[in-house]
Amino acid sequence: MKIAFIGSWGTDGGVSRHLTPIVEWLRSQKYEVKVFTHYKEAPHGMPLNIEDEDYVVRCYTTQGRKIKELKAFNSEPILRALKEGYNVFIIEDLGMLPMEDLLEIFPRVKAGAKVLLVNHDNKPKPNDSLFWKFEWDAIINFLPGQNEFMTKHYSRDKIHLTDFPCYPIVKIDKDIARQSLNLPKDKKIIITFGEYDFISPFRALYELREKDPSIYLLCLTYTEKQKKDLEGKLKELGYEKGYDEIRAEGASSWKRRAEYVAASDVVVLDKGENITGEGAVLSSTAHQIMGWGTPIIARANKFFEPLNMVVVTYRNNAELKRKIRELLYNNRLRENIIRRARAFALAHSPERVTTQILEIINDLTRPTYPPCGKVKRLRTTPLIRPRREAVIAINGELVRWERCVYNAAAIRLEGVTYVLYRALGYDGISRIGLWWSRDGIREDGRLDYPIFGPETSYELPRDISARREYHIRKYGIIREAGGTEDPRVVEIDGYIYMTYTAYGDIVQAGLAKVKKEDFLRAVEEFRSFDEWKTIWRREGLIFPGIEDKDVILYPQKFGDKYCVVHRIPPDMQIVFTDNPVKEDYETIGRTFARPRPWLWDNLKIGAGAPPLKTKYGWLHIYHGVGEVKGVRKYMLGVIVTDLKMPDRIIYRSPNPILVPEKDYEVHGWAPNVVFCCGAVPKHKDSNEVLEEDDEILIYYGGADHVIGVGEARISELIPRKIRENI
Repeated sequence: MKIAFIGSWGTDGGVSRHLTPIVEWLRSQKYEVKVFTHYKEAPHGMPLNIEDEDYVVRCYTTQGRKIKELKAFNSEPILRALKEGYNVFIIEDLGMLPMEDLLEIFPRVKAGAKVLLVNHDNKPKPNDSLFWKFEWDAIINFLPGQNEFMTKHYSRDKIHLTDFPCYPIVKIDKDIARQSLNLPKDKKIIITFGEYDFISPFRALYELREKDPSIYLLCLTYTEKQKKDLEGKLKELGYEKGYDEIRAEGASSWKRRAEYVAASDVVVLDKGENITGEGAVLSSTAHQIMGWGTPIIARANKFFEPLNMVVVTYRNNAELKRKIRELLYNNRLRENIIRRARAFALAHSPERVTTQILEIINDLTRPTYPPCGKVKRLRTTPLIRPRREAVIAINGELVRWERCVYNAAAIRLEGVTYVLYRALGYDGISRIGLWWSRDGIREDGRLDYPIFGPETSYELPRDISARREYHIRKYGIIREAGGTEDPRVVEIDGYIYMTYTAYGDIVQAGLAKVKKEDFLRAVEEFRSFDEWKTIWRREGLIFPGIEDKDVILYPQKFGDKYCVVHRIPPDMQIVFTDNPVKEDYETIGRTFARPRPWLWDNLKIGAGAPPLKTKYGWLHIYHGVGEVKGVRKYMLGVIVTDLKMPDRIIYRSPNPILVPEKDYEVHGWAPNVVFCCGAVPKHKDSNEVLEEDDEILIYYGGADHVIGVGEARISELIPRKIRENI
């Protein structure tokens, strides 16, 4: 794949900020890339003081602009790239590209390549816009609001949602950065820069410095003229002493900006008091600097609404002063903001966002997969129902712990199927119960108490009473208030590993393990929840700080690496790691699979059961959310990955294998849901290799209140055409 981009480059504007980390990541992965952009004499955005790379070609002006001695649009380099084998052209537009000229050559480009539009528009263009009459192969947006107005121009099956990329995490020692930049080491530096209003926040910053002389105000303008104009304006407003320092370095490279951010204690971004934004907007500057270790505070407006958990916002000068003081002197708050911002930057990393785009491209060129068979329900009624009379003692009080049972893990060990199910109690807490069966269908045992439940700070909210009160006000009952949810289990090297959703202040992914021999012994010998607590070992959080769920482990290592699949909405990611619970993780992995706008799983997807090993590949039962005749439904589908390269998908079902149809799937705690966390071989143990005639049992939550079971053969789930081509 050779990829050409057409859009703004080398400027301090949103389009260039989007394009830069994507191109840099592609180059790091050895992709052949070209960037066709504006002449330096006609830039879109403030030009940066950087040299062009050898893959950058400047060949046009901004829309409608004419410059003497420059051809407004030189199509030759673009058409030459097509002849050189560039087979993907990605256009990044915010109304600044020469639309008419590009549309003249796009039919020729499309005849030999895929053509995608990355839409930066903040509001709908006129219905007669030329650019939106072209038949793009795909449209890429960043926010749902953009999708809404784009459906007026294109069918939903062409419109894709990706994230806006952050820049790479940068770790620069503050003292070293200050020494390099010749900034005072003993001051609390507050910095502002970029396409922002340096006057609007100044009164509050000035008053802060008057009360606290340790504060040092630093402003970076783009040019010397802007610097002089700012100094003059502040004097006109009566400030004898303006910023402590104004430097004309705002147009330096992003790596130089990262030094300034690392050297500072707070970054202030203020677009002015009268900016409200319109349509789908976001702050590309905040995305750029998010992972650079300094908290960001910004005037509240639509640019920062998508970032409300990671950027501190203010509405007036009083709030700005109070919140800056908190960021400077409340270390716990400061570190919490920095930690959340870093997690956000990793969740929106160039690796993840670029592979989202690559998956969209792959879907355009991938052959159509044949449909697979359906899962056969083995009962007309649920397999496992809640026992609403079951009670356990929690902190000296009896709690009914099974209001609903659903979303169950499953593993088959030594000829017995164990189902570890999520039980939501009347107290709003999720715990994990145990049911088992030799044939996987008829009950041979079920414990009267949980085998796992919340114990750590990340498994319950700090103020659970407040969450329960909120539920009562909103729903009239206590719903999911916290706990340990949606387990998935695998056996690796003599241990049963359990991934689960830890619902504390935020939703995160937890990992625990127990020795297989201890688990089997406990089933026979233990008589209480407290005994089970003694054998589980909590490993910690997978990707701490990231709102994440639907995490599975492959049931074997690859080399010495665990393979983890997880779900940051709306897609699934995959990562190889020597330790799934690293505190200082540096990647959340690549995009593994995405929603398909033209098929049943068009809204979001997530892992279901951990994969089963077949002779044809790793068999995943996953869930997809889509609209069926205007009704939102959770359904199940199949993904098969390569045995040696588990990140390579070799099959994905174009049809769902199970759809909510039965009354207990359609009506319940969460209507129209079938949700799988566990699947096992019917006649083999979980870690045995399955043949085409082997059957599997699929356990699933029905409408989030009961558990059902279905059956299918491997040959039904992996079509013959796929099996024969492996």
